[in-house]
Amino acid sequence: MDILELIKADHRLVESLFLEIENAEDTHKLYDSFNQLYEALNVHAEVEEQVFYPAIRDRQDTENLVDEAQKEHNEAKQMLEDVSFLSPTSVEFKAKIRELKQAIQHHIQKEENEVFSQVHQCMSQEERSQLGSEFEVVKSKLQTEISVAT
Repeated sequence: MDILELIKADHRLVESLFLEIENAEDTHKLYDSFNQLYEALNVHAEVEEQVFYPAIRDRQDTENLVDEAQKEHNEAKQMLEDVSFLSPTSVEFKAKIRELKQAIQHHIQKEENEVFSQVHQCMSQEERSQLGSEFEVVKSKLQTEISVAT
């Protein structure tokens, strides 16, 4: 499968998890949704950093976009860690989740509009599919490692 489609699917999952958090009516659901978001964002960022970004870094006009995306990942990871130490029922948790959501939405828009556009110009469908296969393998491995660790 095309790596861009796989990344988009991850983006849609993250957006749905933010909605679940916003609409959670009990603490258990809030904890569950946040834990899913925490795992999804960390796995997604790690797979992009291991597979996607290195593959496109040296392509035409992508280095600055990759550097910026990496910086956004680092900021989002820090925000995610900060939120993970808060009680999901606190006012601060809700405020930090809103900030995190805004940062993630900005990253998704930038990636899907600017980075994907560049990738379409400099990478063939076959290359994107091959990269997609690698993306799926690494993602599966990371998810298994997380499952074993918890």
